[in-house]
Amino acid sequence: MKSPHYDLHMHTKYLGCANGTMEIPAMLAECERLGVKVMGITDHLNTLDKLPLHRPIRDEIAALQTDIAVYFGVELNYQSCDGEFAYSPEVRDELGFQFAIGGIHSPYVESYDLRQIVEIQHRHHLKTCADPLVQVLVHPYWFGKKTFEQRGWPWFDTMKAVPVAYARELGQAARDSGTAIEINACANLVNPAYSSDYVKEYVEYLGVIASEGALFTVGSDAHDIHRLEHIEAAWRVVEQLGLPPERIWRPTGKPLGGKE
Repeated sequence: MKSPHYDLHMHTKYLGCANGTMEIPAMLAECERLGVKVMGITDHLNTLDKLPLHRPIRDEIAALQTDIAVYFGVELNYQSCDGEFAYSPEVRDELGFQFAIGGIHSPYVESYDLRQIVEIQHRHHLKTCADPLVQVLVHPYWFGKKTFEQRGWPWFDTMKAVPVAYARELGQAARDSGTAIEINACANLVNPAYSSDYVKEYVEYLGVIASEGALFTVGSDAHDIHRLEHIEAAWRVVEQLGLPPERIWRPTGKPLGGKE
């Protein structure tokens, strides 16, 4: 079953998250080359002082002339363990964000405890699904390897540490809330920090979530123009899991740039 050619998670240079290759005209040209039909640009909003930096992104998207539907999104990160996102209906409406993706970006432990790390991740995944302002849970069980190396911790390179019951509970929560689970190319599928065994186990984990009837979405999570092409890995996983097009989420409403 062919995956819809969406990429709903990518970053620009404007907030310093991506490198200088990630300028919107260049990103658009590369997505056109790859056959992307729907784009979502989603720079981070971790603190409200960064909010004005999103305005140029919005304005550039609105000026695009393309057959691709281009949406103006935002990626959210918890400000602390069991904290909140720097996001509200007022923030959304002030900038005109068309959708929000979000999730946990840290282990949130002071000393190594694998069981606790996994439990904290799972707790935040469920919390994200319960947030009505967030449409997509980003990259479940992605970790920055440098965090583990700096602390001398064993690297998280197996999904066997995640109970199947957690995957089932997440799938049910996502299904009931309508939150889409992200199939993330650069963070989880094409990440040199992870082994091929991890990737295989990760796809099996996504399969358990899929069996509960959850929606999914796809994103490259590219921070460099040459990594946008990795979105094809996420498309392949959609096909591998046999997900029909109606189970692949995209933003509703008129895109800010390009065509519907």
